[in-house]
Amino acid sequence: MIAGVAALTISCGGNSSSGSSDKKFAGSYIDEFGNQFELREDHTATILFKGGDKANETHWSDGPNHDSPFATIEYNGDPSYYYMRDGVLYRHKEDMDRGRPAIKLERQ
Repeated sequence: MIAGVAALTISCGGNSSSGSSDKKFAGSYIDEFGNQFELREDHTATILFKGGDKANETHWSDGPNHDSPFATIEYNGDPSYYYMRDGVLYRHKEDMDRGRPAIKLERQ
């Protein structure tokens, strides 16, 4: 019986591999200003700013072991230009830590 429960737990995602962790951030989002963010499971990303004609290809990270409670999104050479946590974006880690001025995101 114990082996059956263990097998069921593993098959249902009880395993905390980096692939399953990445899915908590991977996806398409639009912010309250109409800017679009796509975070792919391979840690590449695309940012398309509203009114812009060029998509910005970039990267994102959720920590070296893929277990960070937030993701950082690279832009303009800064690997931590945006911070994403709990469905919102922040421009600075201090703002994220204090929960102030956040940019609302909607998952597409």
